[in-house]
Amino acid sequence: MNSVSDESLPLGDPPLIDHPTPNGVTEIAQRLIQFPFTPPDVKLKEKEALSGSNDWFTKRDKNKIDQLGSLDFYASSGPESVGVVPKLHNTSAGVEIYRLPPTLGKETFEKTEGPYRPGKTKKYSNKRSGEKIAKFKVGTMAQSGLASFYVSRLLGHLVDVPPATYRTMDVQEFEKIGNQARTTGHPECTAAWANLRDKVNAARPSIVLSGGKLVYGSLAQNPRGEESSPEDYWTRDAIRGHSFYKVLSSKSPVVNILNLNDAKSLQDLALAQDMTRGVILDSIFRQVDRLGNISIDELQHYVTNEGKVKWDDKVSDKDKADAVSPIQSLKRIIYKDNDDGMNWEKNSISVTPILDETHHIDQTIYNRLQWLAGLMQDSEPGSAAKVKDYFVNAVHISGENYDQMRVSLIKQAASLKSRVDAKDIQVDLDFEGTMKKLYAKEIEAAQAKNAEPESAVTSPSSDSATSAPLPQN
Repeated sequence: MNSVSDESLPLGDPPLIDHPTPNGVTEIAQRLIQFPFTPPDVKLKEKEALSGSNDWFTKRDKNKIDQLGSLDFYASSGPESVGVVPKLHNTSAGVEIYRLPPTLGKETFEKTEGPYRPGKTKKYSNKRSGEKIAKFKVGTMAQSGLASFYVSRLLGHLVDVPPATYRTMDVQEFEKIGNQARTTGHPECTAAWANLRDKVNAARPSIVLSGGKLVYGSLAQNPRGEESSPEDYWTRDAIRGHSFYKVLSSKSPVVNILNLNDAKSLQDLALAQDMTRGVILDSIFRQVDRLGNISIDELQHYVTNEGKVKWDDKVSDKDKADAVSPIQSLKRIIYKDNDDGMNWEKNSISVTPILDETHHIDQTIYNRLQWLAGLMQDSEPGSAAKVKDYFVNAVHISGENYDQMRVSLIKQAASLKSRVDAKDIQVDLDFEGTMKKLYAKEIEAAQAKNAEPESAVTSPSSDSATSAPLPQN
């Protein structure tokens, strides 16, 4: 196995991680590949393809995908050993990957906790020992999850969609896991597994690669610590009851609704921006089951001495030292389940009324949508073919699904532009900009302090015989 640890290999080189299996076939995992274009608003360091801010693909995305790709489904012991068991709750079929508890080995865990367990395996939950770290799904569900992650990053790192990557699995291993799922906690899950077993047995090309030895799909990170699907996000009326909804649904400018000079405004501003970004993403992918699948997490936000707004689930001592603002804990919307999209025939989805009632979006998603829609229509020479090639060969969605996604994204970009031009939508949601303005004096003071030592060393003396050369135009 080509094991990959954090930052041990450059982006996209090699492009794949290989995993030889006991049955003599080789599984592969796709590493993150650089997108062929960079939007004008993303400022990257020289020779860098990843962003230090949550506005593009990040180093953390690259590291998480490498960690996912390095998971060994067959190691019997050691730190790389994981439990690989069927998903037995809720409505869809899939495979769950667990970090093993210290008290259980791989074989024991999979035999005792893999199958249905009366009293423990329930309709909507199936608590197992250890920590669930990843999910493997196949078919359209996999393609929906993969494309949602990549498009979320291209459009501005939307709703913290967890990293996901293309992965193959030995068909014999998949069949062994599937046989443990003949009884599940939910009748729809049982039916989904029966349907999936039939497709694998028939070697359907939408699930099984040519040659019949490997199934293929998406391996996605399973986030931890978030509040999964709280009840006040289950229905449109429940969502309308939140204070942030009054911001996005009002036709008045945001500055007239919130006191942007007060840090208390940041919570409503963050959730309003998250909600609009999320429903735009769902509208592109025709995601039908978003209501009931909205997660909430408390993330730590701060402004750095470089004037950047950052947030994460935890902050290190270094983060605290870099912060010029207080560390602020704010609720954010997370889309951890993105596998029920690509329902291209659906003209209306559950969140369509929310988007219809939205009258505010942020500049980033608006500009990025126009930018990506343009690339898909050859706004740069050959860009349409390059974007399709990326989604087909690096993201691993079918050419047909890419074509449908392209039509949907271009339509969404045009619809938003029409509403902005008609002044039905104002481009005035700006969470990061507002937070920077709140702490502008602190940023200025920190940057002035950081510049002092450099000035003392580099400033020429008054009696210097040689003047510094003027910059040449």
